[in-house]
Amino acid sequence: MNHPLGRYRLLAALALAVLGACAASPRPAPIDPASSAGTFSARRLQPPAPELSTTAADWNRAQWLLAALQFNPQLAEARAAVAAAASAERTAAQHPNPTLNLFTEYVGAAAHSAAWLYGLSLDFLLRRPGDRARAIDYAAVETALARSDLTESIWSVRSELRLALLDAVSARDEATLLEALVAERQTLLASDRARADAGDISRAQPLADELELTRAQQRERHAQARGADALARVAVAVGVPLAALDGIVPRWDDWADIDQLESSALASEAHDGTSRQDWRIAALVGRPEIIHALGQYDLAEISLQNEVAKRWPEVHLTPGYAWGDHGVREDAFNDFAQETAVGVNLELPVFNQHQGQIGEALARRAAAGQHLVAVQAELFGQIDRAEQAWPRARAAWQDAAAVVAIANRQHDVEQRALSAGAGDRASLAAADVAATEAQLLLLAAAYDAECAFGALEDAYRRPLQGEEGSLAPGVPAASAPAASAPGASAKPAT
Repeated sequence: MNHPLGRYRLLAALALAVLGACAASPRPAPIDPASSAGTFSARRLQPPAPELSTTAADWNRAQWLLAALQFNPQLAEARAAVAAAASAERTAAQHPNPTLNLFTEYVGAAAHSAAWLYGLSLDFLLRRPGDRARAIDYAAVETALARSDLTESIWSVRSELRLALLDAVSARDEATLLEALVAERQTLLASDRARADAGDISRAQPLADELELTRAQQRERHAQARGADALARVAVAVGVPLAALDGIVPRWDDWADIDQLESSALASEAHDGTSRQDWRIAALVGRPEIIHALGQYDLAEISLQNEVAKRWPEVHLTPGYAWGDHGVREDAFNDFAQETAVGVNLELPVFNQHQGQIGEALARRAAAGQHLVAVQAELFGQIDRAEQAWPRARAAWQDAAAVVAIANRQHDVEQRALSAGAGDRASLAAADVAATEAQLLLLAAAYDAECAFGALEDAYRRPLQGEEGSLAPGVPAASAPAASAPGASAKPAT
């Protein structure tokens, strides 16, 4: 290496290595908001998978969920976050690159002979034992956190989609009943006006009828507005513009049959051998919020280990080489034609032993532990409330079904009396109104029960009915099919 040509070759090889490392770079990928907005507005519910081969108007809830899993931008963002976190694992596994330092210095001597000295040095970081393993573990935990966030995002989309579909179908059924109620109240108003003109009843009664008619018309408009808003929320949950749902009427035919929700999925023992107590325990230790809190605790623990390890210094090994064409040649002690050196740099723990940083890491770990306890306590409350709310909501629906049965019997009596000539059409019109109001009461109770059932699913983080679990990654499958039971009888036709 004493020959100048050899030194030049070494410098050229190092320069080529550095330039080669800097040459490769990803291609630019600019984002145009106008283009992305146009792409989103052009989205339509074209079947992207064999499971969605039918038209959207015939989809069940599982197929709507599958569409959301493929279209929803928030889920795509969460998946990208998982990929970004996973890519950090490769970075954590890398060994640190050495640092190249090029230098020159002017060397003089007492013999009045001097020359320039040229050199280079490399700085190698000798990491502490376990640093790389901890970095890999830290990156792996962050990837697990991103996956738990994705799982929670999937469930949030599923919950929002279920509620939006429920609002859409319930508002449509409510608007249908209210349309019938408006017609019945108009009939009752016309009948009472005729009776008031004949002097059979007070003039105040038609005014009361007119007030109730106005209220029914307002309720109908409110139900129509609620249905339109629900359809927009369905589009948001799926991840398409509202225009993609033009002409599509979501289906959920048996949503108001609450008896079919009381299936083996809510019995003490499910078909797979698990019980509601098992689901409760699984939710308290395995819900994404718990996984996330555990991951945060693990990150705090690894950070603490890193701070403890810093009590031992990192070592920087710095070999160097220098040379010059001329120099002092008076004797061998003053020959600076070439020079080789090795340096070692390390931190001296003289003023502190990283006790401050270790104390901070200990406090953050304790805070992460308390956060886990707080999350579990919140989940306890959510599960307890859901478990208490569901049977009460179902009992309220049963009470409303009893009201419907009474109203239907009253209607039958008035119908038979009119047929026998012992009744009048005003009484039958009033019975029609009472029966329809009872149906609306039952519909509202069914909606509340469905919401309570959805809250129970949210608490357990598992669908308790249907086929959604088999389609959604990260969403447990339902335990058993629903067993149908006869509900309240429909109002007989006049």
